[in-house]
Amino acid sequence: MPETMRRGAFALVAAAALLTGAAQAASTQDTPPPSPAEACGSSANALGAQSRWLRTTDGTRIYAVHAGSGTTAIVLAHEAQSDICEWLPYAKTLVDSGFRVLAFDFRGYGRSDSPRRNRLSLGNDLAAAVAAVRGDGANRVFLLGASMGGGAVVQNTSRLAVDGRISLSGTRLWRGYGVNDPAGVRRLRAPFLYMGGRRDPIVPLSEALRIFRRVGSRDKRTAIYRGSAHGIDLVQRTPYSARARALIVSWIRSRS
Repeated sequence: MPETMRRGAFALVAAAALLTGAAQAASTQDTPPPSPAEACGSSANALGAQSRWLRTTDGTRIYAVHAGSGTTAIVLAHEAQSDICEWLPYAKTLVDSGFRVLAFDFRGYGRSDSPRRNRLSLGNDLAAAVAAVRGDGANRVFLLGASMGGGAVVQNTSRLAVDGRISLSGTRLWRGYGVNDPAGVRRLRAPFLYMGGRRDPIVPLSEALRIFRRVGSRDKRTAIYRGSAHGIDLVQRTPYSARARALIVSWIRSRS
């Protein structure tokens, strides 16, 4: 085969490969996300949520559900070894209180993609969620994370412009679950609320208070409850959960 023909054939093969790759990428991007009921069961119907894909700045596709309306939004970040489904019962409390909510699966969890690179860049996922609710019309945005999600809110969001942060038993990220940023903790300026259990075996109170003192916000407070409850259990499965839920709603409202 003459050289010019070989070059032409190679160019056609390369072009076909590029088109195939682009078509596959478009197909993946355009695939509708599972509905909240498909992801979490029929109990999700009570929330009236809709699902969507988010795309992070490093190209990772993130699964999210959103519900409610209004100009104040709460982004919900889940615990390790979990997904958005843990938040949906509590999310209804927030929606019923007049807030917009968005819960998402961190990269590598639930229905979100698991990237080969940046697999611990949880801050990128939070940034995509904040951008999404801003795009939906939220003027004020609060981050609410439980356990690992709370650790990511504390450690990985100093560059995000938000109106407040709430952490349920999350102060740092364990090895393999994310990257701690102690300098970033000192740069936090938005109001901060830490809620935890006095005898939490996963996050000892002494450690939680030590990191709490490093948070740079002037407007910050703790709510420490008796017992060993951890993470989302603080607002869902304890005798004082109703008080904890009421505190979060009033805290957000007073800063909105």
